[in-house]
Amino acid sequence: MVTKYQDLTKPHRLINLRAQLKNPALIRIDLNLPLANGGISEDNLRMQIYSHLIEIYSEYTGQVLMTHQGRPGSSTLIPLKHHWIALRRMLPSDVDIEYIPKDEVFSSKIKKKIKKLKKREILLLDNMRLFREEEKFDSNNSIHINFFKGAIKSCVNDAMPTWHRSNSSMMCLPYIAKTFIGTRSSHELKALEDIRHEKNKALIMGGAKLQKISYLSKILKTTSGFTGGLIGQLILVAKGFDLGKLNNKFIKNRFTDKEFEEAQTLSKKFKIECPVDFTISEDGEKKNIPLKLMPHAKGPIMDIGEETLEKYANKLQEKEIRIRAGPLGIYERGYNKGVELTKRIAGDGLIFLGGDTSQEIIDSGIYRHILDSGGQVLISGGAFLHGLAGERYPSVDLIIEKQKNN
Repeated sequence: MVTKYQDLTKPHRLINLRAQLKNPALIRIDLNLPLANGGISEDNLRMQIYSHLIEIYSEYTGQVLMTHQGRPGSSTLIPLKHHWIALRRMLPSDVDIEYIPKDEVFSSKIKKKIKKLKKREILLLDNMRLFREEEKFDSNNSIHINFFKGAIKSCVNDAMPTWHRSNSSMMCLPYIAKTFIGTRSSHELKALEDIRHEKNKALIMGGAKLQKISYLSKILKTTSGFTGGLIGQLILVAKGFDLGKLNNKFIKNRFTDKEFEEAQTLSKKFKIECPVDFTISEDGEKKNIPLKLMPHAKGPIMDIGEETLEKYANKLQEKEIRIRAGPLGIYERGYNKGVELTKRIAGDGLIFLGGDTSQEIIDSGIYRHILDSGGQVLISGGAFLHGLAGERYPSVDLIIEKQKNN
C-alpha cells in the first residue's frame, strides 16, 4: 500500500514560520553537490534554492545547519568549507554564517554558541558523513541527540533529496525537539503526490546510474520508459546490440555484472524506448550514426542522435507527465540533445529531477523557459523516484510516529 505522505505530513508542515520556528533551530538540508574544477558547483540549483531558504528561515530563528557531501570512500567526501564560502557570498551581508569544522562540531564551545544564537545568525556544521555515526542511527546511543537535546528548540527536515536514506542527521531530529517538514520538501512532496496516480506519464532515464531495479520495476508498470546517456547504452547492450568495440568495452567496464543482469531483466519485462542513433566524436568531429551502423563506430558515444531526438519528442508530447531524470549526453562539452528535447516537450507536466540534470538546464539557460512554460524543476532526484515507486521515507515516518499524539 502506498503511503499518502501528503496527508500524513499535514500536521508537520511549516505554515506559520513565526509561530512554529523556535530559536535556535536545527535544520537538515541537502547541499550534496557535483564537484567541478577542484571545488563544488557553486551555481548548482540546490545551492541556489537552499541559500534562499536559509535566508527566509533566518528572519525567524538562529540556525544550525546539517548536511552531507559525497559518499563514504569517494573523492567527493570533502569538508564543507567551499559550501560555506559560497553561502556567505549568496546570503545578504547582514546574515552571519560561520563554518564549524569537523573537530569542533560536537564540542562544548559550539554548544555555547548554539544557545546564544540570534535571528540571522547561522552555524554550518561540517559534512555529516565525516562522522562514523551518520550511516547507522541508534536512538539509544546517538551523538546528535545527546549533544543537541535541550539546546535546540525546534527542528526542520528540509532534505527531501536524501529522504530515501536513514542517516542519523535526519533520524535524530524528532528525538531532539518538535520537528517540521521544510517548505521546499513540502513543495516537492506535493509534486510527487500530484502525479502519482496519473496514468499517462513517462520517465526519461539518463545519466550514468541505473536506479534500483526494485524502483524501476514498480515505476515502469504504470510509466513509459525512455532512455539516454549511459543507461540507454547499457539497456541496448543488455538487449544484445553492438555499439562498437570502444563503446562496448566502456559499458562493460562501467557497470557490474549485476547491473547487466538487472538491465536484461528490465528490457525483457518492459517495453523501454532506447536510442535508434547516436552522436559520436570521431577524429574531432561530431558524427550522427544509426544504431545498425554502430558496430563500425570508431569514436565514443557523446549524445543521442537526431532521429532519436525526433522520435522521443513526438512520443513524449503525447504524455501528460514527462519526468526527466539524468543527462542524455555529455552536455558539459556541448552535446545538447537533452536541452533540445526539453524545449520540444516543455509545458505543463514537464518535471526535471536531480542535481546533474538541473545543472544542465542552468548551464544552458533554459531554467526559466521550463518554469515559465508551466514545468517544474525539482531537486529531490533519486528520492523522488523512490517515492514514485511507493517506497517509504524513514525519517518522515519517524516524524509522523513520534509526534502523532502532539
